[in-house]
Amino acid sequence: MTTDIDNIHLGRAIDLARRAAAAGNRPFGAVVVDDDGDVVAEGENAAITSGNPTRHAELAAIADTIGAGYGPHLVGATVYASGEPCPMCATAMVLAGITRIVFAAATADFAPYLPPGGPMFTLTCAEVAESGGVPVVVEGPVPVAGALEVFAEYAAAR
Repeated sequence: MTTDIDNIHLGRAIDLARRAAAAGNRPFGAVVVDDDGDVVAEGENAAITSGNPTRHAELAAIADTIGAGYGPHLVGATVYASGEPCPMCATAMVLAGITRIVFAAATADFAPYLPPGGPMFTLTCAEVAESGGVPVVVEGPVPVAGALEVFAEYAAAR
């Protein structure tokens, strides 16, 4: 069950998604909050502008957390994502020890706004997390203002 605090962090993830889109990337953003409730990292999609197809918002936030020496803060952390994390990101979160993933927009809802021809995985974030064999709570889609609008804005600007 999501809370007002969850909605605040999801709102920030959506703001980061909007920033990613403005920079020329797909509109995804993520916020990592440790088990004490402190924000330890934020990330935005930079796969297009960096030329690195793995530079998704969630992976960027995880890498920045580890790079800053806060890797242990990932254990028991929550990741808030503007859009449902892909299988690669969900796997990385499970491997990093993140125990809760909360996302605003579901893949099925934002997929029509993305350019055709790219990969579109059928595995959900929850399916990937569950397959890891460790307890991870996945909550979403969570109805948050702006969640799908950021994808519609991205599509309209293309």
